[in-house]
Amino acid sequence: MPALEIRDLNKNFGGLRAVVDFNLAMEQGELVGLIGPNGAGKTTVFNLITQMISPSSGSVHFHGQSLVGLRPFQVCRRGIARTFQNIRLFKDVTVLDNVRVSFSNHLGYNLFGASLHLPAFDR
Repeated sequence: MPALEIRDLNKNFGGLRAVVDFNLAMEQGELVGLIGPNGAGKTTVFNLITQMISPSSGSVHFHGQSLVGLRPFQVCRRGIARTFQNIRLFKDVTVLDNVRVSFSNHLGYNLFGASLHLPAFDR
């Protein structure tokens, strides 16, 4: 079973067919590039995989579980995330701190734990 399997994925914006019958099967650890000219639907495919937008039809499965209909944060928690073309999310912090922001879902502590410096926060 592929780690990521996309079948017959379609996205229509009114009369515009942005993605038509897109199919992809990726094995664990496989690296694949998606190339094409401007307007070919590359960004739309990534938005569909991460559920930033909902597909008009088709399926997206990650490790055998459907991602269609999930919220983007739920997809991220399952292990699929995307980046945006904005190169500086927070301009007043370092590159490392900008990268650290992406790990906030995996911290293991909350605001209460951070304010009291509980063991999970110290780790």
